[in-house]
Amino acid sequence: MASSSKRQEIWLYLQFPLLSLETLLPQLTPEQQSKPIAVIGHQKNVQQVLCCNSQASAWGVGKQLSLSTALALCPELLTLSRRAEQEQERLQQLALLAYSFSPEVIIHKELGLWLEISGCDRLFKGYDALLCELQNKLQQQGITAVNGLAENPLAARLLCKPSFQTHLPSSQQIQQSLQGTALYKLETSRKQQQSFKQLGLTSLADLLALPRSALSERFDAELMATIQQLNNQRPFTATRFQPPSSFYDLIHNPQGIFNKESLLFPMKTLLQRLCQYMIARQCHCLEMHWRFEPLIGESKQMSIRLSSSQNSWSMLLNLSRLQLERQELPRSIEQIILYADQFIEAPAGMFNLDLFGEQTDNRSSSDLIDSLNARLGAEALFQPVLKQENLPEQAGTLGLANQQTTTATQIDVSYGKQTPQPLWLLDKPVPVQIRNQQLYWHRPLKLISGPQRLCGNWWQNEQQRDYYLACDSKGARYWLFREAMDRRWFVHGLFA
Repeated sequence: MASSSKRQEIWLYLQFPLLSLETLLPQLTPEQQSKPIAVIGHQKNVQQVLCCNSQASAWGVGKQLSLSTALALCPELLTLSRRAEQEQERLQQLALLAYSFSPEVIIHKELGLWLEISGCDRLFKGYDALLCELQNKLQQQGITAVNGLAENPLAARLLCKPSFQTHLPSSQQIQQSLQGTALYKLETSRKQQQSFKQLGLTSLADLLALPRSALSERFDAELMATIQQLNNQRPFTATRFQPPSSFYDLIHNPQGIFNKESLLFPMKTLLQRLCQYMIARQCHCLEMHWRFEPLIGESKQMSIRLSSSQNSWSMLLNLSRLQLERQELPRSIEQIILYADQFIEAPAGMFNLDLFGEQTDNRSSSDLIDSLNARLGAEALFQPVLKQENLPEQAGTLGLANQQTTTATQIDVSYGKQTPQPLWLLDKPVPVQIRNQQLYWHRPLKLISGPQRLCGNWWQNEQQRDYYLACDSKGARYWLFREAMDRRWFVHGLFA
């Protein structure tokens, strides 16, 4: 009963057969990308083809072919050395993309990803819709992917098809496919594979048909653990992927970029990756930093600080473009780097954000401030800011418009009814005369409400004031105060 009530897991395995090539393609010119290309790696001190594009395949070039044979088949073959570090960075980016589809993602050492997608169907209105959307996202990234689906991670990898599946198979179909899986797909030693051949075992069905006692006598503990995982008798204890706390990414162009307009496309790509990161972490950024590395000379840095949190790549690109117009860049830029580590949780109710980042918000004031700062500089725009001070002339000041400010609430001790305060104050309080025991400033004044006592520093009696609301015979309203020490009256503000 306990096992039947447990939720049935659905594991998706993503494999990227051309990742070594597709990681390097952005660094090539369009003319080079149209040629037959192969990525070369070392296998036992022999240079072999790891993967190639369709143009090279048409010449007969294929995986595990030696470099000399490949060049003999295709003399025009463009060969590229494998960049393992760049592949791992790209795999991390793909794991971040997968994290927006499933909260449980595992990176496989053989350049693949596992996703546990059971329960995610409601977000995408069905598993088939989830698979189609994931396929579209990968194609937009320029990534070729194939996949497998099963009830545990190991089975999903073994059932990986040569094409991308967009339909969830039934449990019966999964079991039939698993029974027919060839044993060479198991991650076992060469000695273990030789034992399979000697015993005449070719498929998983042949292996699982043997008694358990015979299996434990003939094969090692690693294979027995694999069989238990395939039968859901042993948990899969791999480390789950977690997005890093900061974002760092770069695009390398060895040919160099020579004008600002050409920078916008790689900058757009990096910003889309940043927004993909923020969607996965459900956060917004407060600032980001660009660095432009030249072929020769010193690098140039540029920072974008926001007046409010943001996660729209188009808005961030527009701000970067505006600020880029004011920058003097090196003559030729080889590398573009984007870094961000100032994030906050996505503000609740700020705007509606669906699963794929479509936004329907109204941020006109913040966007205007950010655009002016980007075009004119952060020091050109100011905004009124309240400080934690009780005396009105000390509470108001000016701060940079791109600073995240918190409005301070005045703390006051009021005696009697609290009086309203005018928005604008006089530059300096103006003394009020007393004529015939009546307040007089241009005209006789009549008190309407008050007092409200405010004091800046409690140990300085001369800063204790009692504020009143007053009016004259014409209906004009004034904000007056009387000093507690010498009992003098002043006009401090005027109402509209």
